[in-house]
Amino acid sequence: MNVTLSPAVSDDDKGIVRNMFVAYFYDLAPYDPNLVINEYGLPCWGPALKEGRETPRTPQACWEFNKWVRDQVDAYVIRVDGLPAGFVFIMDDQSLMPLGCEHELMDFYVTPKYRRQGVGELAARLAFETRRGRWVLYQLRPNYPARKFWTKVLKDYTGGRFTTAERDYDVMQQFEN
Repeated sequence: MNVTLSPAVSDDDKGIVRNMFVAYFYDLAPYDPNLVINEYGLPCWGPALKEGRETPRTPQACWEFNKWVRDQVDAYVIRVDGLPAGFVFIMDDQSLMPLGCEHELMDFYVTPKYRRQGVGELAARLAFETRRGRWVLYQLRPNYPARKFWTKVLKDYTGGRFTTAERDYDVMQQFEN
Protein backbone atom coordinates (compact mmCIF):
# COMPACT_ATOMS: atom_id res chain seq x y z
CA MET A 1 0.00 0.00 0.00
CA ASN A 2 1.53 3.29 -1.15
CA VAL A 3 0.37 6.29 0.91
CA THR A 4 1.09 9.77 -0.44
CA LEU A 5 0.20 13.31 0.48
CA SER A 6 -0.12 15.92 -2.26
CA PRO A 7 -1.12 19.58 -2.17
CA ALA A 8 -4.72 20.14 -3.27
CA VAL A 9 -4.03 22.82 -5.86
CA SER A 10 -5.91 21.59 -8.93
CA ASP A 11 -9.65 22.08 -9.21
CA ASP A 12 -10.09 18.29 -9.14
CA ASP A 13 -8.11 17.96 -5.90
CA LYS A 14 -9.99 20.87 -4.32
CA GLY A 15 -13.22 19.11 -5.29
CA ILE A 16 -12.03 15.89 -3.62
CA VAL A 17 -11.37 17.80 -0.41
CA ARG A 18 -14.75 19.59 -0.53
CA ASN A 19 -16.57 16.29 -1.08
CA MET A 20 -14.77 14.54 1.76
CA PHE A 21 -15.23 17.52 4.06
CA VAL A 22 -18.96 16.80 4.29
CA ALA A 23 -18.22 13.20 5.36
CA TYR A 24 -15.70 14.54 7.88
CA PHE A 25 -18.33 16.80 9.45
CA TYR A 26 -20.77 13.87 9.65
CA ASP A 27 -18.05 11.93 11.50
CA LEU A 28 -17.48 14.80 13.95
CA ALA A 29 -21.17 15.46 14.66
CA PRO A 30 -21.55 12.81 17.42
CA TYR A 31 -18.71 14.45 19.38
CA ASP A 32 -19.63 18.12 18.94
CA PRO A 33 -22.98 19.44 20.14
CA ASN A 34 -22.48 22.50 17.91
CA LEU A 35 -22.62 20.36 14.78
CA VAL A 36 -26.19 19.74 13.72
CA ILE A 37 -27.76 17.99 10.76
CA ASN A 38 -29.95 20.52 8.97
CA GLU A 39 -33.31 19.97 7.29
CA TYR A 40 -31.52 19.01 4.04
CA GLY A 41 -29.51 16.29 5.76
CA LEU A 42 -26.23 18.22 5.78
CA PRO A 43 -23.93 18.75 8.78
CA CYS A 44 -23.69 22.42 9.79
CA TRP A 45 -22.11 24.59 12.44
CA GLY A 46 -25.15 25.26 14.63
CA PRO A 47 -24.13 28.69 15.97
CA ALA A 48 -23.93 30.00 12.39
CA LEU A 49 -27.47 28.76 11.75
CA LYS A 50 -28.64 30.64 14.84
CA GLU A 51 -27.06 33.80 13.39
CA GLY A 52 -29.55 33.54 10.55
CA ARG A 53 -27.19 32.42 7.82
CA GLU A 54 -28.94 30.61 4.99
CA THR A 55 -28.84 26.88 5.58
CA PRO A 56 -26.94 24.88 2.94
CA ARG A 57 -28.93 22.66 0.57
CA THR A 58 -26.08 20.97 -1.31
CA PRO A 59 -22.68 19.50 -0.41
CA GLN A 60 -20.98 22.45 -2.18
CA ALA A 61 -23.05 24.91 -0.14
CA CYS A 62 -22.22 22.87 2.97
CA TRP A 63 -18.51 23.44 2.33
CA GLU A 64 -19.07 27.18 1.82
CA PHE A 65 -21.18 27.41 4.98
CA ASN A 66 -18.71 25.52 7.19
CA LYS A 67 -15.30 26.47 5.81
CA TRP A 68 -14.61 29.18 8.45
CA VAL A 69 -10.82 29.80 8.07
CA ARG A 70 -10.33 26.66 6.02
CA ASP A 71 -9.94 28.78 2.90
CA GLN A 72 -6.71 30.10 4.50
CA VAL A 73 -5.06 26.71 5.04
CA ASP A 74 -2.92 24.44 2.94
CA ALA A 75 -5.05 21.47 1.95
CA TYR A 76 -3.56 18.11 1.02
CA VAL A 77 -5.12 14.99 -0.43
CA ILE A 78 -4.18 11.67 1.15
CA ARG A 79 -3.96 8.96 -1.50
CA VAL A 80 -3.58 5.20 -1.26
CA ASP A 81 -2.19 3.63 -4.41
CA GLY A 82 -3.17 6.81 -6.26
CA LEU A 83 -6.81 6.89 -5.08
CA PRO A 84 -8.21 9.57 -2.73
CA ALA A 85 -8.35 8.31 0.85
CA GLY A 86 -8.64 11.50 2.91
CA PHE A 87 -7.38 15.02 3.45
CA VAL A 88 -5.27 17.16 5.76
CA PHE A 89 -5.55 20.89 6.49
CA ILE A 90 -2.49 22.69 7.84
CA MET A 91 -2.71 26.28 9.04
CA ASP A 92 0.26 28.59 9.47
CA ASP A 93 -1.59 31.73 10.66
CA GLN A 94 0.08 32.13 14.06
CA SER A 95 -2.46 34.75 15.16
CA LEU A 96 -4.99 31.89 15.49
CA MET A 97 -2.67 29.59 17.48
CA PRO A 98 -1.26 29.44 20.99
CA LEU A 99 1.80 31.59 21.53
CA GLY A 100 4.94 29.98 20.14
CA CYS A 101 3.16 27.62 17.76
CA GLU A 102 3.93 27.92 14.07
CA HIS A 103 1.74 25.22 12.50
CA GLU A 104 -1.62 23.68 13.27
CA LEU A 105 -2.80 20.38 11.96
CA MET A 106 -6.32 21.76 11.76
CA ASP A 107 -8.33 18.97 10.16
CA PHE A 108 -7.41 15.40 9.37
CA TYR A 109 -9.71 12.87 7.74
CA VAL A 110 -9.23 9.31 6.51
CA THR A 111 -12.21 7.66 4.84
CA PRO A 112 -13.61 4.61 6.66
CA LYS A 113 -12.36 2.24 3.92
CA TYR A 114 -8.74 3.06 4.82
CA ARG A 115 -8.95 3.27 8.60
CA ARG A 116 -7.07 0.89 10.92
CA GLN A 117 -4.59 -0.03 8.20
CA GLY A 118 -1.79 2.40 9.05
CA VAL A 119 -2.86 4.96 6.43
CA GLY A 120 -3.65 7.64 8.99
CA GLU A 121 -0.35 7.29 10.81
CA LEU A 122 1.64 7.45 7.57
CA ALA A 123 -0.36 10.44 6.36
CA ALA A 124 0.15 12.24 9.68
CA ARG A 125 3.91 11.70 9.47
CA LEU A 126 3.92 13.00 5.89
CA ALA A 127 1.93 16.05 7.01
CA PHE A 128 4.34 16.82 9.85
CA GLU A 129 7.30 16.49 7.49
CA THR A 130 5.92 19.28 5.26
CA ARG A 131 7.11 21.82 7.84
CA ARG A 132 9.53 22.15 10.72
CA GLY A 133 8.77 23.96 13.93
CA ARG A 134 6.29 24.00 16.80
CA TRP A 135 2.98 22.26 16.05
CA VAL A 136 -0.41 22.25 17.75
CA LEU A 137 -3.38 19.97 17.16
CA TYR A 138 -6.71 19.48 18.87
CA GLN A 139 -9.29 16.77 19.38
CA LEU A 140 -12.79 17.17 20.77
CA ARG A 141 -12.81 15.90 24.36
CA PRO A 142 -15.49 13.22 23.84
CA ASN A 143 -13.83 11.94 20.64
CA TYR A 144 -11.91 9.13 22.33
CA PRO A 145 -11.03 7.31 19.09
CA ALA A 146 -9.28 10.45 17.78
CA ARG A 147 -7.56 11.08 21.11
CA LYS A 148 -6.24 7.51 21.20
CA PHE A 149 -5.07 7.76 17.58
CA TRP A 150 -3.22 11.05 18.05
CA THR A 151 -1.61 10.00 21.33
CA LYS A 152 -0.17 6.93 19.60
CA VAL A 153 0.91 8.87 16.51
CA LEU A 154 2.60 11.58 18.56
CA LYS A 155 4.32 9.09 20.89
CA ASP A 156 5.75 7.28 17.88
CA TYR A 157 6.60 10.41 15.89
CA THR A 158 8.18 12.43 18.71
CA GLY A 159 9.51 9.63 20.90
CA GLY A 160 7.10 10.82 23.59
CA ARG A 161 8.26 14.45 23.49
CA PHE A 162 4.90 16.24 23.29
CA THR A 163 2.55 17.92 25.73
CA THR A 164 -1.15 17.34 26.25
CA ALA A 165 -3.60 19.72 27.90
CA GLU A 166 -7.22 18.82 28.53
CA ARG A 167 -9.46 21.84 28.28
CA ASP A 168 -13.22 22.36 28.66
CA TYR A 169 -14.08 21.60 25.03
CA ASP A 170 -11.04 19.88 23.61
CA VAL A 171 -7.63 18.32 24.12
CA MET A 172 -4.61 20.23 22.84
CA GLN A 173 -1.26 18.67 21.98
CA GLN A 174 1.95 20.45 21.11
CA PHE A 175 5.32 19.26 19.89
CA GLU A 176 8.34 20.38 17.93
CA ASN A 177 9.92 18.53 15.04
